[in-house]
Amino acid sequence: MNFAMNTLKQKPIWILLVVLLIGGGLAFSIKDTQEIEMIDADYHVAKRSNFMVSIVEGGTLTATSEHVVRNETDYTLQITWIIPEGSVVKKGDLLLELDSSTLREKIASQEQNVEEAKLQLEYAHDSLNLSRLTWEAEIDEETLSLEIANSDLEKYKEGEWPITMTNFAAKIKIAEEELERARDRLDKTKKLKERGYATEVELRADELSLTKQELNIRQYKLERDIAVKYDYPKAVRLAQAKIRDQELDLVRTKQKSKTSIRSYETALESKKRSLKAYEERLEEYKHQLSLCKVHAPREGLVVYQPPSNYRYPGIEVGASISSKYRILKLPDVSQMMLEIMVHESHVRQVKEGLPCIVSIDSLPENKLSGFIRRVAPLPDTRSRYYNPNLKVYKTEVWINERLSDLKPGVSGRAEIVVTNLSDVVTVPIQCVTTIGNEQVCFVRSGSDNLAVPVEVGMFNDSMIEIRSGVNPGDEVLLSPIVLGDAIDMEGSFASTEDITGPDAVKIPSAEELKAAQQVGRADMEMDEEAKRRADKANQKVDKKKNAEARANKPKVKKDKKNT
Repeated sequence: MNFAMNTLKQKPIWILLVVLLIGGGLAFSIKDTQEIEMIDADYHVAKRSNFMVSIVEGGTLTATSEHVVRNETDYTLQITWIIPEGSVVKKGDLLLELDSSTLREKIASQEQNVEEAKLQLEYAHDSLNLSRLTWEAEIDEETLSLEIANSDLEKYKEGEWPITMTNFAAKIKIAEEELERARDRLDKTKKLKERGYATEVELRADELSLTKQELNIRQYKLERDIAVKYDYPKAVRLAQAKIRDQELDLVRTKQKSKTSIRSYETALESKKRSLKAYEERLEEYKHQLSLCKVHAPREGLVVYQPPSNYRYPGIEVGASISSKYRILKLPDVSQMMLEIMVHESHVRQVKEGLPCIVSIDSLPENKLSGFIRRVAPLPDTRSRYYNPNLKVYKTEVWINERLSDLKPGVSGRAEIVVTNLSDVVTVPIQCVTTIGNEQVCFVRSGSDNLAVPVEVGMFNDSMIEIRSGVNPGDEVLLSPIVLGDAIDMEGSFASTEDITGPDAVKIPSAEELKAAQQVGRADMEMDEEAKRRADKANQKVDKKKNAEARANKPKVKKDKKNT
């Protein structure tokens, strides 16, 4: 195989020429309704007949849908067991097992982290409750102090101060009464002294008592004025200042409580997020562990993924499989199709839904019916590797019959029935050539060959329709390279009965075509979704590596002066 590939790489042009020369033998075939009449082995007699326009291409038998089995984990794991290639499995059968020892260790470690996170969460919750109770008690205490301060102010204004003023008024009143009595006593003492009944000492004592009462009245009024002017405002301001201090203490305590409780709540939320992250990571590890055993999602044939390069040993026990790498696929062999490559000269004639006749090389006696399922919008890039000028379009031919005994990879041919023309003039395709900018045929006229401009119509691998320029019965010159008594016409293998008979191939309905095109689309979407998941996982890994690289990068201190 390696020798053949090396030879193909070294001499691709010579091999391509050999292939083209061999394929040229398939160029000239005709149905049993299109027998070629040869005159002197150089001319063909043009005549009217039924003309089936078809395109014959070879291809490979493939499944219409296949499920791709990948390493769905996010890790590179080794295969510990895998089902033999070529086995036919049913839905639910075990396909392969990947080494799960690393994931089991991660699960055990993560379970311990989850338990520790739960304990930390419980501690954070208790701390938050204790902090709330403590601060509520302090707030209640400060609130009570504020209420007492307000009460003290009200008590002083409405109780203590009125009592003080009443005491001053009473003292002054009593002093004034005592003053009147002292005056009366002094007057009586003076009269008695004038009569000789009182002494000078008694008179002096009564005068002193009068003076004393006057002084007491003056003192009481002065004390009252001082209390009104100074003591009352001072006491009120002190009480109000105490109230303001208590209010500030209450606000300060409430703010401290909010800050403290918020910090405990933040710690609690952080512990909750940590626990949630640990639990999610644990569930992810368990999910990854469940992906280590892969079961068949449906029935199918086991086909290993071929090696992507010479460094990769292939799918086997012990092979390391990267994340999202293909391991095997399960093609649905119950419904098959033939993948062919249609040359760019014919691709305009090939449309979805055209009927086809399929022949399998290993079953040449069986002719199968089908239709065009899909035509690629762009040329196949792989076919242009050895010949950049070759442009072919990948075309899928749906096979109506069930081929349960055949496996993908079998060679076959498909004849695409473009149309079936009735009563038209046809000549071999090599009879038409180009002179200048117009197409001509060389028609015998006596001993000469006249170049007659023609208008061509539909064509197949061997014949071409002449719409004008050549009449039935004209003898048209054949191309020199095809002169001979026998012309190989094996390119076409369909007969008239295959087109017009009771078992003729039929054009599918719109519903049948749409149903055929939907087969395998879910697998393609799953494959694309797997690719997207792989790309996303790779982006996460790259992002993590970049973050680690930035974290480990040494910081360079800049000198301000040099800068």
